[in-house]
Amino acid sequence: MAASVIRAKLDLLVMLYDTTTGATVDERNVLFTRDGVPIRPESRGAGIYVFVNTGREDFLMRVEVYGYERYEVRVRYEELDDGLPTCNVFLMPSENTPRGRNTLSFSGTLPFLKKIEAVNLNKTLCLTTDMNKRTGDISLFQPSGGRMQLDESIYGLLSADKKSYERIEVEKMITPQSVRLKRPLEGAFAPNLPIARIVYGIVHDDGEYLLRVCDDGEDTRYLVRYEVGDEVRFQVVDLKDQEVLQ
Repeated sequence: MAASVIRAKLDLLVMLYDTTTGATVDERNVLFTRDGVPIRPESRGAGIYVFVNTGREDFLMRVEVYGYERYEVRVRYEELDDGLPTCNVFLMPSENTPRGRNTLSFSGTLPFLKKIEAVNLNKTLCLTTDMNKRTGDISLFQPSGGRMQLDESIYGLLSADKKSYERIEVEKMITPQSVRLKRPLEGAFAPNLPIARIVYGIVHDDGEYLLRVCDDGEDTRYLVRYEVGDEVRFQVVDLKDQEVLQ
């Protein structure tokens, strides 16, 4: 009898994050659906799930996690790394979260709105110091002197006037004080530009939006980045005020 060979192919790696804190979500009460059909990826712990031998056809993935708002994303393989297709899922805590955290919500409706996200203007992670023109690697400085660890892939590189930011994708940390980007900067590099973690919001088909952040009693001014049609806009809002997108 010929020996059978079973090959396992990793078709999708999903990592669950709490968008308000950037921490991984280790809640075990998790439900995945693929085009409306329940599916059970394998759990690897620490918010990591793997889809093995499921195929690489595009699909609508829904993720429901206890204590968080429902999340939907269209998985498009042409946008993912072929060697290790990874989907980072940034979950928003439910308003009545059982985790004992206070949150602030920013919501409303804006026609033709497609995406919404934001960075806290007073809680940046580090500052730029220099850039290697040959490799594009960026050297960083943390004023507090602590150890930097950029675990997520996409961050906001704020402009000098803090009225806009460029989304940058970190490929890896080269040293504890430098990173390599997946793509060159679109804007000009300058020293002392702040890098901030992005908080992701939810937009529905009718333009209704929701952004939720932790309320720690400190400064709650955020720079909101949102896409209306093909236009990218920025607006500074204080989430304690009853503001809406313009």
